[in-house]
Amino acid sequence: MTDSGTTSVADERAGDIAVADLRRPAGGHSGETFHELSVLDDPDHPLVPDPDHAYIEREVRNGWTDVELAARFLADEDYALLLTGETGVGKDRLLAHLSARTNRPLVRVNFGSGTTYADLVGEYAPNSGADEDRIARVRRLADEHDIGLGEAAELVGAEHAFEFTPGILYRAVEQGWTFVADELNAAGPAATMPLHGLTERNGQLAVTSTSEVLQPHPEFRFVATMNPPRYAGTSPLNDAFRSRFWELELDYLSPTAERRLLYETTALQRGVEHDERVAERLTELAASLRASYRDRDLATPTSHRTVIKIGRLVSEFDMAPIAAAKQVFEARATAEDRNAVSKAIESTRWE
Repeated sequence: MTDSGTTSVADERAGDIAVADLRRPAGGHSGETFHELSVLDDPDHPLVPDPDHAYIEREVRNGWTDVELAARFLADEDYALLLTGETGVGKDRLLAHLSARTNRPLVRVNFGSGTTYADLVGEYAPNSGADEDRIARVRRLADEHDIGLGEAAELVGAEHAFEFTPGILYRAVEQGWTFVADELNAAGPAATMPLHGLTERNGQLAVTSTSEVLQPHPEFRFVATMNPPRYAGTSPLNDAFRSRFWELELDYLSPTAERRLLYETTALQRGVEHDERVAERLTELAASLRASYRDRDLATPTSHRTVIKIGRLVSEFDMAPIAAAKQVFEARATAEDRNAVSKAIESTRWE
């Protein structure tokens, strides 16, 4: 992948994944469902996430939680799923939770302006033992006539010197994994082009390099995440493309729920007076900063990750709460926001 379009598996076991695992399909139906989404029968698949803490659900619409709605949307094969919301609101965590709960292999690509069709779908590359002169001839022909390496290799009779290497989207479609296009609206047309046909009802993946039309595995799911268009490097999605998704907008957790998150992810302890006071003050400060951000008084968003970092500095580094808040919040704040953020921290009654 390019620097602007990186590929990752969505759990901490990524380093243990062998090349052979990239050809391992998703499991079959176990007979169980989770909010109408089928639970698969291969919990040991290396691409099934292993979250490091419990997921904290939030109500999003008339008593429906984010987990319930997202699972129902994923169960519907007619539309893909689009999660929207501010950075660090928990979009990836929700997908990891659903995938872990239903034993679904999950892969993620961070989209950017440099993400290409070849990154996602795959491309032809020379074999390790191929003749260098022949490779150079094929590359020149491909460049001169604006054709793919595979087609150029066939024209000069060098097809055996090249082989097609599937991209991560190709593998996901073929093997029935859940593919997450992170920050989809940061990608250019070269990356989103293969997604239009794939996200249609009864969609397919057209692989131009091999003149192949790939039928998705029954368990394949396409999910996109998107930050608001005001983020640098992003742009609105085409209306026709966006209509192919169920959309679910996530907001930040309430202060009460975010305190639960702190107790799950840091050494702050419920029932310890000092820790509870820090958690209360910190989540109230975060809520205040987010309100200023929504009102356009601040340009710096306040993610849950930021709050967790502060909680860790207090509970694991034994740093004073005000110093921890300054260390993290001020480091992230824009130059224009830093003074206002500093005043908000200093005006908080930490003790």
